Amino acid sequence: MPWGRIGTSLSLTYEYIGEKNESESSVLIHIQGSFDFSLFNDFRESYINLGNDYKLYKINLESVEYLDSAALGMLLSMRSSLADDCQIELCGANDFIRNILRISRFDKLFEIR
Repeated sequence: MPWGRIGTSLSLTYEYIGEKNESESSVLIHIQGSFDFSLFNDFRESYINLGNDYKLYKINLESVEYLDSAALGMLLSMRSSLADDCQIELCGANDFIRNILRISRFDKLFEIR
């Protein structure tokens, strides 16, 4: 399967793109509205059972209006759950969200675009 939508919830969708273990394969996670503890299970489900199948995880924050400490914790948990050679990109954050990520020094752990 070259790509496909795998999971959806009211505020989170994710897609696996490309074949597993291909250099260009990735996981795209789109979050809308509030990125907070209410998304814990859906967010974890989007990556937890993949092992080392994908090396790039892109989290689209373009439609995120609110982000709290639980969301920061979920991102840290994701970082520690994935293999060391996996890359996580936080994409499309507005200035307010980007500032929270910088103050929290997430720019040292994640690629912020």
